[in-house]
Amino acid sequence: MQLDEIQQIIKTLENKKHILITTKANPNGDAISSAIAFYLLVKKLGKKADIVIDNKNFNINPNFNFLPEYNLIESNIPKTNEMILEFNIGDNNINGLTYKVKNGKLIIRMFPDNKNMHIEAPKIKHESYSHDLIVVLDTCDLDSLGSIYDENTEFFYHTPIINIDHKAENEHFGELNLVELTATATCEILFTLIETLDKNFLNKKISTCLLAGIIHESKSFQTNSITPRLLSIASELITLGADRGLIIQKLFYNKKINTIQLWGRVLANIKTDEQAEIAWSSVSEKDFKETETKEKDLLSVVDDLIAHAPESKIVALIYRQNDKFNAIIHTHEAQIDLRRIFSRLGAHGSKNFIECESYKKNIDDVIQDIKQIFSTR
Repeated sequence: MQLDEIQQIIKTLENKKHILITTKANPNGDAISSAIAFYLLVKKLGKKADIVIDNKNFNINPNFNFLPEYNLIESNIPKTNEMILEFNIGDNNINGLTYKVKNGKLIIRMFPDNKNMHIEAPKIKHESYSHDLIVVLDTCDLDSLGSIYDENTEFFYHTPIINIDHKAENEHFGELNLVELTATATCEILFTLIETLDKNFLNKKISTCLLAGIIHESKSFQTNSITPRLLSIASELITLGADRGLIIQKLFYNKKINTIQLWGRVLANIKTDEQAEIAWSSVSEKDFKETETKEKDLLSVVDDLIAHAPESKIVALIYRQNDKFNAIIHTHEAQIDLRRIFSRLGAHGSKNFIECESYKKNIDDVIQDIKQIFSTR
């Protein structure tokens, strides 16, 4: 583990006052759990903090609503109500100014050294940010943050960033980058960070968050990336109070009947093309209506769908929405950048999980288009 980077992160956290915690759009369980765990850590340090995640296309996975402070996750960065007037005064000096409000007007009086000084109309800034540090978790690049980054690019450019992740494709976009490739989950990295800072911070709430992320990312310890250290950390978290029983119940035995019915229809419609290395399924308006489900319920379905098509490099789930088709496309292949490959379909999301649009006449045409684009990547 990169102890030098951890020490630098700890020092940075101690010197900041208000921290923005974020992760990729359409976050998986490790991303959600690590964001909440980091929030709880920051509060332990006596700092202000906000968790902000793009959920404009899908709600944050409700399976994780049992985690503490889940309800504090926001979809937009909180901003102050300040308005800043910026005047260009050149080399002139201002000895002072006064202001008053009269007849609904703000009147500002300036006292410059140069009586002939000319001032142009001011630039007006309506919004400002109170955060002095950004922590990005389980995210390969800033574009994967979705609207959180797209709508606040200048803020990200001018604010220091701590980047914590476990994936090889991470672009090291932060001033501090803690990218541990041997870790199975970002929550595993956070365990070491918090343990190094102060092991007493690993209370029941934080331990439950970290264990939830590890269990979800490792498919309940069934992936090939399991290491003795991960198992040791999981054991330690349970000793520290992590509620393993609650995690298993909420993540694996908590599906509603109508979601299971939707999953059954998706599974019944699954098709594969071994040559194209694609698996896909579709959901009709009738499926949503008869199972009393909505588009947001597809998130858990997609996660399960790819497990049933291990030979496929990508899995697509298509559904109709108004006058167009939407496609949710997912991959576990680290070298595949879905956002780049399907950019001409308006792809948005992270490299391995996107949603895109198609105005083709039917689902067969949508699939054919996806195959062609993927084959010529």
